Amino acid sequence: MESNWFSDIVAIDKTADWYSEYFIRQSIVKFLKSNGYKIQKELSVARGNKLIVATRYFKKELIEIKGFPVSHYTNDINKAATKNDNLTQQAKRWFSEALFNSLINFASYYSDGNVMVAIGLPNAERYKIIINRVQEYFTLNNLYFKIYLVNEDGSVEVSNLNEIYMRQILQERSL
Repeated sequence: MESNWFSDIVAIDKTADWYSEYFIRQSIVKFLKSNGYKIQKELSVARGNKLIVATRYFKKELIEIKGFPVSHYTNDINKAATKNDNLTQQAKRWFSEALFNSLINFASYYSDGNVMVAIGLPNAERYKIIINRVQEYFTLNNLYFKIYLVNEDGSVEVSNLNEIYMRQILQERSL
């Protein structure tokens, strides 16, 4: 059953900072709906994680949402992350937390082999660097882990921590 919160979304809220969890969540929900997904629920639990549960073709996706830590001194998150070690460390912590929460979510929602986990992040350079650093592990161990990267305009790029699956995604786009 689709929640009312999502059924009322028509357009992306341009007043929210594009790297905020609210904007990331809105953008991903819009993307999922336009690609045939049904939004089952959205959770904001006490641990502070944001979760989207979506289904398509009898497969369930659990998408953990994370924004980007930015000080109030700058609007350019890529510049802020390269100049501020605290923001760089915070981005690592947030990415690690999102990865960990995804695994916890899997354990909480797993009922059969049709559950996949994913993370939704702003398409920030710092997160791309982190993704590049962990990709080898996911590829060598043949682990599937989808990433939704949200751009400043609200568009969404789909990626994967496993380079093999990433190549498949790129091939599907070219068809």
